[in-house]
Parts: sequence; structure tokens; C-alpha cells
Amino acid sequence: MLYTSEVTDQTLKELVEFISWYNKLGHEPLIVGGWAAYAYHGGLGSKDIDVVFPGGGAMQQTLLQYFKVNGYDERKTSFFDYEFYKTRKTSNGREVEMIIDAVSSDRKVVVNGTALTIPWGLAEKYKRKHYFAQNVHAWIAEPELMVIYKIGALIGRAANLSIATERERLRIEGKLWKDAKDLLGLFEKTPLASNKIAELLYKCGLSDEFLVQAKQNAEDYLSEKEKSAFQEKWKEKLESASLKDGLPKHLKKSARNGL
Repeated sequence: MLYTSEVTDQTLKELVEFISWYNKLGHEPLIVGGWAAYAYHGGLGSKDIDVVFPGGGAMQQTLLQYFKVNGYDERKTSFFDYEFYKTRKTSNGREVEMIIDAVSSDRKVVVNGTALTIPWGLAEKYKRKHYFAQNVHAWIAEPELMVIYKIGALIGRAANLSIATERERLRIEGKLWKDAKDLLGLFEKTPLASNKIAELLYKCGLSDEFLVQAKQNAEDYLSEKEKSAFQEKWKEKLESASLKDGLPKHLKKSARNGL
């Protein structure tokens, strides 16, 4: 199981160490993905740490100064610019792989199986500060943007699943399960502004067709009780932001300005 507490607790320790080091330089990293979702819903943590950097130069400098000198090995991925990993032992001696995914804000998320792209740079515009421990603070993507990122992940990972090997399927299904849990957690625990979701849907080209697909993909990984709550919250939080009738004029203008 990817998301047991003995795994996520170790990753959280690593996250706090990384952020604390960054804070000592007078800066805060920008966290997206599962740990940003956790900051809002306080439920399941994550196995991976996803970090967005303001540009390639800043990213490389931090990677060289921190990741490589803290026992991480590097591998290239198609989704992020770099993936750094190392193993850490739990209290009972189990080895857990720590993964930090790093991407530059000028890159875009390519949603597999579609022509959709979701800019990582949106996280630079839609962010807020969060304390992961006492005096340990980072930027996290705003909850409305986290909803958008999770919708994109649900669509893209489901497309990957259709062409995955058996071993890859287990990993991808675990991530889809976590995406569904995170989305439900965001709906239940966090105030969401429908007008901001509508603006982000418009910017990213997420039409009703994609929303239906993401909703179904999420429901496939929820229990019946969770599914009922999810459907109610989806209707309440997301359908009012639907693009079926187009984005309101006052939002279209702001959505087209910049990212």
C-alpha cells in the first residue's frame, strides 16, 4: 500500500526538513500535489513531494545545493523536470523510498489522452502560505487550483492506465485512488470559490466533457458512502462553475489576462 502512515510519516519528515532548509535561506518553496492537498484536508499524506520552482535556474541551484548533497539520486521523468529519490527506514526497519518531483513554473502539465495542458505557472499566481510545522512555512497552491490539478490527474492517469503494464497498473491505480480521496477531502474540508474554479476551468480548457470524465474516474475509486458524499459535493462545488453556458463576461476578461 502506497499511503500507509509509516510511509507518509517518513515523507512528511523529509518535507519538513527540506522546507526548513529552504526557510533558512530566507525563502519558501512552492508545494503542489498530495502534500498541498493534505495541508487543506488534514487526511492522508503523500508518498511524493511535488515542488514548483520559479524557473530553471532557481530549480537547478536548489537541486544541486540540497537534493544531491542529502543522499538523493536523480532520474529523468516525462511529467516533471527531475525526480530525486532516496530510501529512508521506518521505526520498524522498513525501507521507504522518498521521492521529490521538481518542475519549473514555465512548464505545463500535459494531460495524457487529451490536448489539455495545465500550466504549472498557475501555482505561482494562485498560492497561499502554510505552516507544516512550527516556524516551517511554504507556499501551497490555492484549493481551487488543487481541484483543477486533481481533475487533470484523474483524466491523465486513467489514460495511462489503459496502456500500462501490470506492475505499472498497481502504482497508477494507487495514485488514482489517492486523487479521488484528495478531491473529496478538498470538497469536504475547504471553502471553495465557484467563481475562481470557473475562471481556472476556462483558463485550462476543462469543458463539461472533461469534468464528466474526471468525476467518473474518481467515483471508480470511492466506496459507496464516499461516492454519495462526493456526488453531492461535486454538484455543490463544481457544477455551479460549469462551462456549459460559457464563462460570465466579467470572468472571461480576467481569465484571459495572463495565466
